[in-house]
Amino acid sequence: MADDTFEVKIDDAEKVSTFKAAIRKTKRDKIKGDPDELNLFLAKTEDGKWLLEKSDVGKKLEGGETTPEVKKMIAENKMMPSWTIQDLLADFKMTGDLAPSSKQIHVLVELPD
Repeated sequence: MADDTFEVKIDDAEKVSTFKAAIRKTKRDKIKGDPDELNLFLAKTEDGKWLLEKSDVGKKLEGGETTPEVKKMIAENKMMPSWTIQDLLADFKMTGDLAPSSKQIHVLVELPD
């Protein structure tokens, strides 16, 4: 699903576990199994901003390539199921001017094996 960008709307007061279920429901044709098996990571770059779709890293990711930058996001930005989206964004300092907006990738989804 590396080349599959999609939108899931969820209230920021919801927990990451609810977000996983919403992702599974949205992509039920491609994501099989329990939503709890999904791993989610904030697409926060090294400079503290969101990964842009049109950036070199964003284009490579859409093409299925996992770059060192993406590996770093996966290593450092795991979204914990018991946290609310609101708490997660605050903890990662992705609020105010850095709040999610268009033309950005916000979450990386790792599918179970």
